[in-house]
Amino acid sequence: MYLKEREDKEVCASEEDEKEEKHFCSVCGREINKEEYEASDGMCWECWGDRFTEESETMFGDVM
Repeated sequence: MYLKEREDKEVCASEEDEKEEKHFCSVCGREINKEEYEASDGMCWECWGDRFTEESETMFGDVM
């Protein structure tokens, strides 16, 4: 019974570590949530938008 209780506590501890995992923008260093980190290549939405604007200006000579 003691061993099972210990295993449950270890599982809970690993779940808490996932919740406490922090992600930061690779450009400005701002803390962002996991979804934003994964969806925008590790950047906050502002830096991602700036990068997209710069790329479109370079490719097309104008903002899309």
